[in-house]
Amino acid sequence: MSAIPLPLRKRILELYQRGKSTREIAQFAGFCVAAVRRVRQQFRERRTLEPRTHGCGRQTLLPEERKRRLLQLVSEQPDATLAELGARMDRPFRTSTVDLWLRRLGWKFKKNSGRRRTRPARRGRTKGRLA
Repeated sequence: MSAIPLPLRKRILELYQRGKSTREIAQFAGFCVAAVRRVRQQFRERRTLEPRTHGCGRQTLLPEERKRRLLQLVSEQPDATLAELGARMDRPFRTSTVDLWLRRLGWKFKKNSGRRRTRPARRGRTKGRLA
């Protein structure tokens, strides 16, 4: 949901000063009564009509310091596994987290080549091969 535009916020306060009710202002502005009331309350509390900035939410687990540490570990030991990298950080992290961070930083790990098949799996084998 987007914030109420600044000119409309000014208009809402002007209508309040003229003695209009919250319900009348809400019908005029096209917003719910609670949104109109909140504009007035926020102006009283903060003394500004500017909408609040988004200051909440989950903080990233990869701040600059941890990013530098991860890149340092990769440069020191490029053949380290994800589990080893996660264990050598400032606190232990799972392999999926380390993999996500490295992909964001432009690094990719390829699969273990020893486990790959040398040829594609057969599909639709014919019956009676053993008979």
